[in-house]
Amino acid sequence: MFVPATEDQALAGLRAASTVVDPPESAGLGQSLLIAASQLFFSPPIEVAPQDLTPISPQDLALAIGSDHDLAEHVASLLVVASLTDGRLDDERLRRVVEYAHHLGVHDGWVRDMLQIARGHMAWAMADMTRRNVATFPGWGDGQDHVPSMLPYQEQTDADKRLAARFAELETKPANTFGRHFYDHFRRHKFGFPGEYDAFTGAFAVPHDSLHVISGYSTSLQGEILVSTFTGGMHRHDNMRAHILPVIIEWHVGSEVNGIGAQKGNLDPAKFLVAWQRGQHTSIDALSPSWDFWSLVDRDLEEVRAEMAVPELPARYAASGDEIIGRL
Repeated sequence: MFVPATEDQALAGLRAASTVVDPPESAGLGQSLLIAASQLFFSPPIEVAPQDLTPISPQDLALAIGSDHDLAEHVASLLVVASLTDGRLDDERLRRVVEYAHHLGVHDGWVRDMLQIARGHMAWAMADMTRRNVATFPGWGDGQDHVPSMLPYQEQTDADKRLAARFAELETKPANTFGRHFYDHFRRHKFGFPGEYDAFTGAFAVPHDSLHVISGYSTSLQGEILVSTFTGGMHRHDNMRAHILPVIIEWHVGSEVNGIGAQKGNLDPAKFLVAWQRGQHTSIDALSPSWDFWSLVDRDLEEVRAEMAVPELPARYAASGDEIIGRL
């Protein structure tokens, strides 16, 4: 479960979420999110049918949530995800989410970005999300206007070649080790190792693909949504703007974010909430500057997962869809 809430607080949050999804007769994904959230988003879970959720004003939602700012941020996050779950950007819904967030006292960066999208400034908001995403990867970016290259090894310097060779040596590790699983993940998907000519920067690829291996999520488009959601839950800081909302917008709503390519319809509400929950439960942040990939390559993968307190991934919540072979 997520943040503790009374039944009245959880019900108020779900009532607000019901105002930014398609109606019950639509049987859309928004309704599925309400059902999943009633069981997975609050602690303890509550029993409520989506059709029984009546609208609630922003003022009454704020009164119900009270002074618990963590819960307020939690509810606001649910609302913005709910507004996107039916697979489209709706200006009225986004404005409603922003109004709820303001009454809850939530002024995180994602609130501003959603307001900018509602005002027609999509490119500005997407650029901001991209900068924030880059800034969460140590050694890659600083969150300012400049976004560093994703492909920094094309000059093939001696240092690049040494780096690639070091990753290639992971093939010699025993089959149970994290390092060998990382190697196999790259070779199976035909990804270039950091240092190779066509490889993504190691500042991104090493933590991102490590989290694919550690979390158990595949490289299908649904898997990319889930691993980014897991990452956001794990990293916590600026997670909505940097990790969770961009992948929903790009690979579920179908709006371009970072040049990789937009796709539609890849969000599964229950899997999404479980990925978020698993990330929040994880106790070691792979995006921390102190996280050391090379210190783990000789460790058993299950031992690494246990040390990081990564919850087991039940088969029904694993990603589905064809895996990506080669980078998008």
